[in-house]
Amino acid sequence: MTTWGTTPTEPPRPVAGEGDGRVRRAVVLIHGIGEQEPTGTLRGFVDGLGLGEDAWSKPDRVSDNLELRRMSVYGRSGRGSSVPTDLYELYWAHHAPESTVPQVLRWLARLLRRRSAWSGSPSAPVLNVLTLLLVLTLAAAVVIAVVMVWREGVRAWLTEPPFWVVLGLAVVQSGLRQVLTHRLADAERYLTPDPAGVAARTAIRNEGLELMRRLHAVEVYDEVVVVGHSLGSVIGSDILRLYWDEARHPAFEKVGPQPEAERLVLDYSDPLGLERGEVDVFQHVQRRLWRECRQRGVPWLVTDFVTLGSPLAHGRLLLDTRASSLQRRQDDLELPMCPPMPSLAPTAEADDRSGAFYPTVLRKGELERTALVGNHGAPFGPTRWTNLYFPRRAWLYGDPVAGPLRPTFGTGIRDLAVHHSGPHRRWWHRLLPMHAHLRYWAPLQGPPRERAGTVESVPALRAVLGLQQEDQPGDEEQDHHRAGRTP
Repeated sequence: MTTWGTTPTEPPRPVAGEGDGRVRRAVVLIHGIGEQEPTGTLRGFVDGLGLGEDAWSKPDRVSDNLELRRMSVYGRSGRGSSVPTDLYELYWAHHAPESTVPQVLRWLARLLRRRSAWSGSPSAPVLNVLTLLLVLTLAAAVVIAVVMVWREGVRAWLTEPPFWVVLGLAVVQSGLRQVLTHRLADAERYLTPDPAGVAARTAIRNEGLELMRRLHAVEVYDEVVVVGHSLGSVIGSDILRLYWDEARHPAFEKVGPQPEAERLVLDYSDPLGLERGEVDVFQHVQRRLWRECRQRGVPWLVTDFVTLGSPLAHGRLLLDTRASSLQRRQDDLELPMCPPMPSLAPTAEADDRSGAFYPTVLRKGELERTALVGNHGAPFGPTRWTNLYFPRRAWLYGDPVAGPLRPTFGTGIRDLAVHHSGPHRRWWHRLLPMHAHLRYWAPLQGPPRERAGTVESVPALRAVLGLQQEDQPGDEEQDHHRAGRTP
Protein backbone atom coordinates (compact mmCIF):
# COMPACT_ATOMS: atom_id res chain seq x y z
CA MET A 1 0.00 0.00 0.00
CA THR A 2 1.40 3.38 -1.03
CA THR A 3 0.84 6.34 1.24
CA TRP A 4 2.31 9.80 1.60
CA GLY A 5 3.45 12.24 4.22
CA THR A 6 5.04 15.64 3.98
CA THR A 7 8.27 14.33 5.54
CA PRO A 8 9.76 10.83 5.76
CA THR A 9 9.32 10.78 9.55
CA GLU A 10 5.57 11.39 9.52
CA PRO A 11 3.18 8.44 9.86
CA PRO A 12 1.57 7.23 6.61
CA ARG A 13 -1.69 8.91 5.57
CA PRO A 14 -4.81 6.71 5.36
CA VAL A 15 -6.72 6.68 2.09
CA ALA A 16 -10.34 6.14 1.10
CA GLY A 17 -11.59 2.60 1.59
CA GLU A 18 -8.27 1.29 2.83
CA GLY A 19 -8.61 -2.27 3.99
CA ASP A 20 -12.33 -2.79 3.36
CA GLY A 21 -11.65 -5.19 0.48
CA ARG A 22 -14.47 -3.88 -1.72
CA VAL A 23 -14.23 -2.95 -5.37
CA ARG A 24 -14.27 0.85 -5.59
CA ARG A 25 -14.52 3.38 -8.38
CA ALA A 26 -13.11 6.92 -8.43
CA VAL A 27 -14.67 9.78 -10.40
CA VAL A 28 -12.55 12.91 -10.94
CA LEU A 29 -14.50 16.08 -11.81
CA ILE A 30 -12.58 18.97 -13.44
CA HIS A 31 -14.37 22.33 -13.33
CA GLY A 32 -14.44 24.98 -16.04
CA ILE A 33 -13.61 28.69 -16.19
CA GLY A 34 -14.55 31.24 -13.55
CA GLU A 35 -13.79 31.91 -9.90
CA GLN A 36 -14.97 28.54 -8.60
CA GLU A 37 -15.11 27.74 -4.90
CA PRO A 38 -13.24 24.64 -3.69
CA THR A 39 -15.63 21.65 -3.67
CA GLY A 40 -18.47 23.95 -4.81
CA THR A 41 -18.64 22.42 -8.28
CA LEU A 42 -18.42 18.90 -6.84
CA ARG A 43 -21.31 19.48 -4.43
CA GLY A 44 -23.46 20.90 -7.21
CA PHE A 45 -22.55 17.94 -9.42
CA VAL A 46 -23.49 15.39 -6.77
CA ASP A 47 -26.76 17.18 -5.93
CA GLY A 48 -27.64 17.63 -9.60
CA LEU A 49 -27.23 13.91 -10.26
CA GLY A 50 -29.63 13.18 -7.42
CA LEU A 51 -26.97 11.57 -5.22
CA GLY A 52 -27.14 14.03 -2.34
CA GLU A 53 -29.05 11.71 0.00
CA ASP A 54 -26.58 8.89 -0.63
CA ALA A 55 -23.37 10.93 -0.65
CA TRP A 56 -21.12 11.30 2.37
CA SER A 57 -18.72 14.22 2.62
CA LYS A 58 -15.35 12.73 3.53
CA PRO A 59 -11.82 14.09 3.91
CA ASP A 60 -9.89 14.16 0.66
CA ARG A 61 -6.73 12.32 1.67
CA VAL A 62 -5.43 12.01 -1.88
CA SER A 63 -5.03 15.69 -2.76
CA ASP A 64 -2.66 18.06 -0.97
CA ASN A 65 -5.25 20.86 -1.18
CA LEU A 66 -6.72 21.06 2.32
CA GLU A 67 -9.76 23.01 1.06
CA LEU A 68 -11.12 19.97 -0.79
CA ARG A 69 -13.43 17.13 0.21
CA ARG A 70 -14.40 13.91 -1.48
CA MET A 71 -17.99 12.72 -1.82
CA SER A 72 -18.53 8.98 -1.28
CA VAL A 73 -21.60 7.19 -2.67
CA TYR A 74 -22.40 3.72 -1.36
CA GLY A 75 -25.76 3.05 -3.01
CA ARG A 76 -27.83 2.64 0.14
CA SER A 77 -31.48 1.61 -0.07
CA GLY A 78 -31.11 0.43 -3.64
CA ARG A 79 -30.23 3.89 -4.96
CA GLY A 80 -27.07 5.03 -6.65
CA SER A 81 -24.31 2.67 -7.73
CA SER A 82 -23.89 -0.71 -6.09
CA VAL A 83 -20.13 -0.15 -6.50
CA PRO A 84 -18.81 2.24 -3.84
CA THR A 85 -17.79 5.40 -5.68
CA ASP A 86 -15.59 8.25 -4.47
CA LEU A 87 -15.98 11.55 -6.31
CA TYR A 88 -13.05 13.95 -6.29
CA GLU A 89 -12.62 17.45 -7.66
CA LEU A 90 -9.49 18.58 -9.47
CA TYR A 91 -9.54 22.20 -8.36
CA TRP A 92 -7.32 24.48 -10.46
CA ALA A 93 -8.88 27.97 -10.26
CA HIS A 94 -6.24 29.18 -7.79
CA HIS A 95 -3.52 28.53 -10.39
CA ALA A 96 -5.14 30.70 -13.07
CA PRO A 97 -3.60 34.21 -13.09
CA GLU A 98 -5.76 37.22 -13.87
CA SER A 99 -5.27 38.55 -17.36
CA THR A 100 -5.72 42.14 -18.42
CA VAL A 101 -8.45 43.25 -20.80
CA PRO A 102 -5.95 44.03 -23.60
CA GLN A 103 -4.44 40.54 -23.31
CA VAL A 104 -7.82 38.85 -23.71
CA LEU A 105 -8.84 41.17 -26.55
CA ARG A 106 -5.59 40.44 -28.39
CA TRP A 107 -6.28 36.71 -28.01
CA LEU A 108 -9.80 37.12 -29.41
CA ALA A 109 -8.42 39.19 -32.28
CA ARG A 110 -5.88 36.45 -33.08
CA LEU A 111 -8.68 33.89 -33.18
CA LEU A 112 -10.72 36.02 -35.58
CA ARG A 113 -7.73 36.38 -37.90
CA ARG A 114 -7.43 32.59 -38.31
CA ARG A 115 -8.94 30.99 -41.37
CA SER A 116 -10.71 28.41 -39.18
CA ALA A 117 -12.71 31.23 -37.57
CA TRP A 118 -14.44 31.77 -40.90
CA SER A 119 -14.94 28.18 -41.99
CA GLY A 120 -14.43 24.62 -40.80
CA SER A 121 -15.60 25.22 -37.23
CA PRO A 122 -19.03 24.93 -35.55
CA SER A 123 -18.54 28.49 -34.37
CA ALA A 124 -17.84 29.89 -37.84
CA PRO A 125 -21.40 31.11 -38.69
CA VAL A 126 -21.81 32.91 -35.36
CA LEU A 127 -18.32 34.43 -35.51
CA ASN A 128 -18.94 35.61 -39.05
CA VAL A 129 -22.14 37.38 -38.00
CA LEU A 130 -20.54 38.90 -34.88
CA THR A 131 -17.55 40.10 -36.88
CA LEU A 132 -19.84 41.68 -39.48
CA LEU A 133 -21.84 43.43 -36.74
CA LEU A 134 -18.61 44.69 -35.17
CA VAL A 135 -17.42 46.10 -38.49
CA LEU A 136 -20.78 47.75 -39.13
CA THR A 137 -20.81 49.22 -35.60
CA LEU A 138 -17.33 50.67 -36.00
CA ALA A 139 -18.27 52.07 -39.40
CA ALA A 140 -21.39 53.67 -37.93
CA ALA A 141 -19.35 55.14 -35.07
CA VAL A 142 -16.90 56.68 -37.55
CA VAL A 143 -19.73 58.16 -39.62
CA ILE A 144 -21.39 59.62 -36.50
CA ALA A 145 -18.09 61.11 -35.35
CA VAL A 146 -17.42 62.68 -38.74
CA VAL A 147 -20.93 64.17 -38.89
CA MET A 148 -20.65 65.56 -35.34
CA VAL A 149 -17.28 67.16 -36.08
CA TRP A 150 -18.59 68.64 -39.31
CA ARG A 151 -21.75 70.08 -37.72
CA GLU A 152 -20.62 70.93 -34.15
CA GLY A 153 -16.85 71.14 -34.37
CA VAL A 154 -14.10 69.08 -32.76
CA ARG A 155 -14.43 70.79 -29.39
CA ALA A 156 -18.12 69.89 -29.01
CA TRP A 157 -17.48 66.29 -30.01
CA LEU A 158 -14.64 65.88 -27.49
CA THR A 159 -16.10 67.74 -24.52
CA GLU A 160 -19.87 67.38 -24.74
CA PRO A 161 -20.83 63.82 -25.66
CA PRO A 162 -24.44 62.82 -24.94
CA PHE A 163 -24.97 61.64 -21.38
CA TRP A 164 -26.57 58.33 -22.37
CA VAL A 165 -23.56 57.44 -24.52
CA VAL A 166 -21.17 57.96 -21.61
CA LEU A 167 -23.39 56.01 -19.21
CA GLY A 168 -23.86 53.17 -21.68
CA LEU A 169 -20.14 52.88 -22.35
CA ALA A 170 -19.40 52.85 -18.61
CA VAL A 171 -21.89 50.04 -17.98
CA VAL A 172 -20.66 48.01 -20.93
CA GLN A 173 -17.03 48.53 -19.93
CA SER A 174 -17.69 47.40 -16.36
CA GLY A 175 -19.52 44.25 -17.42
CA LEU A 176 -17.06 43.48 -20.20
CA ARG A 177 -14.10 43.84 -17.86
CA GLN A 178 -15.59 41.29 -15.47
CA VAL A 179 -16.26 38.81 -18.26
CA LEU A 180 -12.86 39.25 -19.86
CA THR A 181 -10.67 39.23 -16.75
CA HIS A 182 -12.58 36.72 -14.59
CA ARG A 183 -14.02 34.32 -17.19
CA LEU A 184 -12.40 34.36 -20.61
CA ALA A 185 -9.01 35.09 -19.04
CA ASP A 186 -8.82 31.48 -17.81
CA ALA A 187 -9.33 30.19 -21.33
CA GLU A 188 -6.92 32.73 -22.78
CA ARG A 189 -4.16 31.79 -20.36
CA TYR A 190 -4.58 28.02 -20.72
CA LEU A 191 -5.16 27.86 -24.48
CA THR A 192 -2.50 30.36 -25.52
CA PRO A 193 0.96 28.77 -25.79
CA ASP A 194 2.95 31.86 -24.88
CA PRO A 195 5.52 32.36 -22.08
CA ALA A 196 3.10 34.28 -19.87
CA GLY A 197 0.90 31.21 -19.37
CA VAL A 198 3.53 28.48 -19.08
CA ALA A 199 3.76 28.56 -15.28
CA ALA A 200 -0.01 28.39 -14.77
CA ARG A 201 -0.50 25.58 -17.32
CA THR A 202 2.35 23.60 -15.80
CA ALA A 203 0.99 23.99 -12.27
CA ILE A 204 -2.50 22.85 -13.33
CA ARG A 205 -1.18 19.84 -15.23
CA ASN A 206 1.22 18.86 -12.46
CA GLU A 207 -1.59 18.92 -9.91
CA GLY A 208 -3.75 16.77 -12.16
CA LEU A 209 -0.89 14.36 -12.84
CA GLU A 210 -0.17 13.98 -9.15
CA LEU A 211 -3.83 13.25 -8.45
CA MET A 212 -3.85 10.54 -11.12
CA ARG A 213 -0.65 9.01 -9.79
CA ARG A 214 -2.02 8.81 -6.28
CA LEU A 215 -5.40 7.38 -7.31
CA HIS A 216 -3.54 4.64 -9.17
CA ALA A 217 -0.94 4.02 -6.48
CA VAL A 218 -3.22 3.67 -3.45
CA GLU A 219 -4.33 0.21 -4.68
CA VAL A 220 -7.90 0.92 -3.61
CA TYR A 221 -9.63 1.73 -6.89
CA ASP A 222 -10.34 -0.71 -9.69
CA GLU A 223 -11.63 1.94 -12.10
CA VAL A 224 -11.19 5.68 -12.58
CA VAL A 225 -13.51 7.94 -14.58
CA VAL A 226 -12.49 11.50 -15.55
CA VAL A 227 -15.22 14.12 -16.16
CA GLY A 228 -14.33 17.51 -17.62
CA HIS A 229 -16.72 20.46 -17.92
CA SER A 230 -15.96 23.32 -20.31
CA LEU A 231 -12.23 24.18 -20.14
CA GLY A 232 -11.92 21.29 -17.68
CA SER A 233 -12.38 18.94 -20.63
CA VAL A 234 -9.25 20.38 -22.27
CA ILE A 235 -7.35 20.03 -19.00
CA GLY A 236 -8.62 16.46 -18.60
CA SER A 237 -7.45 15.51 -22.08
CA ASP A 238 -4.00 16.95 -21.33
CA ILE A 239 -3.73 15.10 -18.03
CA LEU A 240 -4.78 11.78 -19.57
CA ARG A 241 -2.28 12.01 -22.42
CA LEU A 242 0.52 12.95 -20.01
CA TYR A 243 -0.26 10.21 -17.50
CA TRP A 244 -0.77 7.61 -20.22
CA ASP A 245 2.84 8.10 -21.25
CA GLU A 246 3.85 7.09 -17.72
CA ALA A 247 1.46 4.14 -17.38
CA ARG A 248 1.25 2.51 -20.82
CA HIS A 249 3.85 -0.25 -20.49
CA PRO A 250 2.92 -3.83 -19.50
CA ALA A 251 4.74 -5.71 -16.74
CA PHE A 252 7.50 -8.10 -17.80
CA GLU A 253 6.11 -10.91 -15.62
CA LYS A 254 2.63 -10.65 -17.16
CA VAL A 255 3.51 -10.63 -20.86
CA GLY A 256 1.16 -12.87 -22.84
CA PRO A 257 -1.27 -12.95 -25.76
CA GLN A 258 -2.86 -9.58 -26.65
CA PRO A 259 -5.65 -10.32 -29.14
CA GLU A 260 -7.59 -7.12 -28.32
CA ALA A 261 -4.55 -4.91 -28.97
CA GLU A 262 -4.02 -6.74 -32.26
CA ARG A 263 -7.67 -6.19 -33.16
CA LEU A 264 -7.41 -2.48 -32.46
CA VAL A 265 -4.40 -2.23 -34.78
CA LEU A 266 -6.01 -4.26 -37.58
CA ASP A 267 -9.61 -3.02 -37.46
CA TYR A 268 -9.38 0.53 -36.07
CA SER A 269 -6.31 2.10 -37.61
CA ASP A 270 -8.22 5.07 -39.09
CA PRO A 271 -9.30 7.62 -36.43
CA LEU A 272 -11.91 9.04 -38.82
CA GLY A 273 -13.10 5.75 -40.31
CA LEU A 274 -15.97 4.74 -38.03
CA GLU A 275 -19.62 5.23 -38.85
CA ARG A 276 -21.96 6.34 -36.05
CA GLY A 277 -23.52 2.90 -35.81
CA GLU A 278 -20.11 1.33 -35.19
CA VAL A 279 -19.34 3.29 -32.03
CA ASP A 280 -21.18 0.76 -29.84
CA VAL A 281 -19.01 -2.09 -31.09
CA PHE A 282 -15.86 -0.01 -30.82
CA GLN A 283 -16.56 0.88 -27.19
CA HIS A 284 -17.03 -2.82 -26.40
CA VAL A 285 -13.61 -3.41 -27.99
CA GLN A 286 -12.17 -0.62 -25.84
CA ARG A 287 -13.59 -2.19 -22.69
CA ARG A 288 -12.09 -5.58 -23.56
CA LEU A 289 -8.77 -3.91 -24.42
CA TRP A 290 -8.79 -2.16 -21.05
CA ARG A 291 -9.26 -5.51 -19.29
CA GLU A 292 -6.50 -7.05 -21.37
CA CYS A 293 -4.14 -4.19 -20.52
CA ARG A 294 -4.85 -4.69 -16.83
CA GLN A 295 -4.21 -8.45 -17.16
CA ARG A 296 -0.85 -7.67 -18.78
CA GLY A 297 0.15 -5.43 -15.88
CA VAL A 298 -0.47 -2.04 -17.51
CA PRO A 299 -1.07 0.31 -14.54
CA TRP A 300 -3.90 2.24 -16.23
CA LEU A 301 -7.25 2.38 -14.42
CA VAL A 302 -9.06 5.01 -16.51
CA THR A 303 -12.05 3.38 -18.21
CA ASP A 304 -13.94 6.50 -19.33
CA PHE A 305 -13.40 10.13 -20.22
CA VAL A 306 -16.59 12.23 -20.18
CA THR A 307 -16.68 15.76 -21.60
CA LEU A 308 -19.51 18.23 -20.92
CA GLY A 309 -19.86 21.45 -22.90
CA SER A 310 -16.39 21.00 -24.33
CA PRO A 311 -14.70 23.81 -26.31
CA LEU A 312 -12.71 21.06 -28.06
CA ALA A 313 -15.58 21.20 -30.57
CA HIS A 314 -13.78 24.31 -31.82
CA GLY A 315 -10.40 22.60 -31.77
CA ARG A 316 -9.35 23.84 -35.20
CA LEU A 317 -9.89 27.39 -34.02
CA LEU A 318 -8.51 27.16 -30.48
CA LEU A 319 -5.63 24.67 -30.77
CA ASP A 320 -3.88 25.82 -33.93
CA THR A 321 -0.61 27.52 -33.05
CA ARG A 322 1.85 29.65 -34.99
CA ALA A 323 4.21 26.67 -35.10
CA SER A 324 1.79 23.93 -36.17
CA SER A 325 -1.82 23.18 -37.02
CA LEU A 326 -4.14 20.96 -35.02
CA GLN A 327 -3.91 18.26 -37.69
CA ARG A 328 -0.13 18.21 -37.56
CA ARG A 329 -0.16 18.04 -33.77
CA GLN A 330 -2.54 15.07 -34.00
CA ASP A 331 -0.30 13.40 -36.61
CA ASP A 332 2.65 13.89 -34.25
CA LEU A 333 0.62 12.30 -31.40
CA GLU A 334 0.78 15.52 -29.36
CA LEU A 335 -3.02 15.57 -29.10
CA PRO A 336 -4.65 12.10 -28.83
CA MET A 337 -7.52 10.94 -31.00
CA CYS A 338 -10.16 8.24 -30.56
CA PRO A 339 -9.43 5.69 -32.05
CA PRO A 340 -5.75 6.45 -31.51
CA MET A 341 -3.59 7.67 -34.36
CA PRO A 342 -0.91 5.23 -35.63
CA SER A 343 2.67 6.48 -35.35
CA LEU A 344 3.80 8.48 -38.37
CA ALA A 345 7.37 8.04 -39.63
CA PRO A 346 9.34 11.28 -39.10
CA THR A 347 10.84 11.26 -42.60
CA ALA A 348 9.31 13.53 -45.22
CA GLU A 349 9.45 10.86 -47.93
CA ALA A 350 7.79 8.01 -46.07
CA ASP A 351 4.17 7.71 -45.06
CA ASP A 352 4.64 4.44 -43.21
CA ARG A 353 2.77 4.13 -39.96
CA SER A 354 3.25 1.63 -37.18
CA GLY A 355 0.15 0.62 -35.26
CA ALA A 356 -1.16 2.52 -32.27
CA PHE A 357 -0.03 -0.56 -30.30
CA TYR A 358 3.42 -1.58 -31.54
CA PRO A 359 5.71 -4.54 -30.68
CA THR A 360 8.58 -3.79 -28.32
CA VAL A 361 11.09 -5.87 -26.41
CA LEU A 362 10.91 -5.89 -22.61
CA ARG A 363 14.04 -6.90 -20.74
CA LYS A 364 14.68 -8.14 -17.24
CA GLY A 365 18.24 -9.09 -16.66
CA GLU A 366 19.22 -11.39 -19.52
CA LEU A 367 15.61 -12.33 -20.31
CA GLU A 368 13.69 -10.78 -23.18
CA ARG A 369 9.99 -10.84 -24.04
CA THR A 370 8.01 -9.16 -26.81
CA ALA A 371 4.79 -7.27 -26.02
CA LEU A 372 2.47 -4.78 -27.71
CA VAL A 373 2.70 -1.32 -26.15
CA GLY A 374 0.40 1.60 -26.88
CA ASN A 375 2.16 4.61 -28.37
CA HIS A 376 2.20 7.82 -26.38
CA GLY A 377 -0.85 9.11 -28.25
CA ALA A 378 -3.09 6.09 -27.50
CA PRO A 379 -4.87 6.76 -24.18
CA PHE A 380 -8.19 6.38 -26.00
CA GLY A 381 -7.38 2.87 -27.07
CA PRO A 382 -8.51 1.34 -23.75
CA THR A 383 -10.40 4.43 -22.55
CA ARG A 384 -13.87 5.28 -23.88
CA TRP A 385 -14.68 8.90 -24.68
CA THR A 386 -18.26 10.19 -24.33
CA ASN A 387 -19.18 13.80 -25.14
CA LEU A 388 -22.41 15.47 -23.98
CA TYR A 389 -23.51 18.75 -25.58
CA PHE A 390 -26.59 20.93 -25.99
CA PRO A 391 -27.10 21.33 -29.74
CA ARG A 392 -27.44 24.89 -31.00
CA ARG A 393 -30.78 25.91 -32.49
CA ALA A 394 -31.45 29.08 -34.45
CA TRP A 395 -28.13 30.53 -33.13
CA LEU A 396 -29.95 31.55 -29.94
CA TYR A 397 -30.53 28.34 -28.00
CA GLY A 398 -28.20 25.59 -26.92
CA ASP A 399 -24.56 25.71 -25.84
CA PRO A 400 -22.39 27.92 -28.10
CA VAL A 401 -19.21 26.57 -26.49
CA ALA A 402 -19.90 22.90 -27.20
CA GLY A 403 -20.65 20.65 -30.13
CA PRO A 404 -19.85 17.22 -31.60
CA LEU A 405 -16.23 16.09 -31.25
CA ARG A 406 -16.22 13.21 -33.74
CA PRO A 407 -15.22 15.32 -36.78
CA THR A 408 -12.18 16.74 -35.00
CA PHE A 409 -10.95 14.20 -32.44
CA GLY A 410 -12.05 10.88 -33.88
CA THR A 411 -15.11 8.93 -34.86
CA GLY A 412 -14.73 6.57 -31.90
CA ILE A 413 -16.15 9.28 -29.62
CA ARG A 414 -19.77 8.87 -28.57
CA ASP A 415 -21.44 12.26 -29.10
CA LEU A 416 -24.67 12.55 -27.12
CA ALA A 417 -26.95 15.49 -27.90
CA VAL A 418 -28.82 16.25 -24.67
CA HIS A 419 -31.49 18.61 -23.40
CA HIS A 420 -31.97 20.25 -20.00
CA SER A 421 -32.89 18.13 -17.02
CA GLY A 422 -33.93 21.12 -14.93
CA PRO A 423 -37.37 22.73 -14.54
CA HIS A 424 -39.02 24.75 -17.28
CA ARG A 425 -38.10 28.41 -17.25
CA ARG A 426 -39.38 31.48 -18.99
CA TRP A 427 -38.31 31.66 -22.63
CA TRP A 428 -36.04 34.65 -22.07
CA HIS A 429 -33.89 32.69 -19.60
CA ARG A 430 -32.72 30.56 -22.49
CA LEU A 431 -31.48 33.69 -24.28
CA LEU A 432 -29.06 34.57 -21.48
CA PRO A 433 -25.41 34.08 -22.44
CA MET A 434 -24.00 30.69 -21.36
CA HIS A 435 -27.35 29.64 -19.84
CA ALA A 436 -27.23 26.18 -21.39
CA HIS A 437 -23.49 25.80 -20.80
CA LEU A 438 -23.99 25.78 -17.03
CA ARG A 439 -26.87 23.28 -16.86
CA TYR A 440 -25.44 19.89 -17.75
CA TRP A 441 -26.26 18.57 -14.28
CA ALA A 442 -29.17 20.86 -13.40
CA PRO A 443 -31.35 19.00 -10.85
CA LEU A 444 -34.04 16.84 -12.41
CA GLN A 445 -37.53 17.89 -11.26
CA GLY A 446 -40.45 15.81 -12.43
CA PRO A 447 -40.50 13.05 -15.03
CA PRO A 448 -37.96 13.23 -17.87
CA ARG A 449 -39.09 15.18 -20.92
CA GLU A 450 -38.68 13.77 -24.41
CA ARG A 451 -37.40 15.80 -27.34
CA ALA A 452 -36.63 14.61 -30.83
CA GLY A 453 -32.95 13.97 -31.44
CA THR A 454 -31.79 14.46 -27.84
CA VAL A 455 -31.82 12.61 -24.53
CA GLU A 456 -32.28 13.86 -20.96
CA SER A 457 -28.99 15.26 -19.67
CA VAL A 458 -28.90 14.02 -16.06
CA PRO A 459 -30.10 10.44 -16.70
CA ALA A 460 -27.66 10.17 -19.62
CA LEU A 461 -24.80 11.41 -17.44
CA ARG A 462 -25.70 9.01 -14.63
CA ALA A 463 -25.75 6.12 -17.09
CA VAL A 464 -22.35 7.03 -18.54
CA LEU A 465 -20.86 7.23 -15.04
CA GLY A 466 -22.46 3.95 -13.94
CA LEU A 467 -24.53 5.74 -11.28
CA GLN A 468 -28.02 4.58 -12.28
CA GLN A 469 -30.73 4.53 -9.66
CA GLU A 470 -31.28 0.82 -10.14
CA ASP A 471 -28.72 -1.78 -9.15
CA GLN A 472 -25.54 -1.54 -11.18
CA PRO A 473 -25.75 -3.80 -14.25
CA GLY A 474 -22.95 -5.94 -15.57
CA ASP A 475 -20.48 -4.54 -18.07
CA GLU A 476 -22.39 -5.66 -21.15
CA GLU A 477 -25.74 -4.39 -19.85
CA GLN A 478 -24.11 -1.15 -18.68
CA ASP A 479 -22.71 -0.56 -22.16
CA HIS A 480 -26.24 -0.85 -23.55
CA HIS A 481 -27.42 1.68 -20.95
CA ARG A 482 -24.62 4.01 -22.06
CA ALA A 483 -25.98 3.84 -25.60
CA GLY A 484 -29.47 4.77 -24.36
CA ARG A 485 -30.84 1.32 -25.24
CA THR A 486 -31.91 -1.86 -23.52
CA PRO A 487 -30.09 -5.08 -24.34
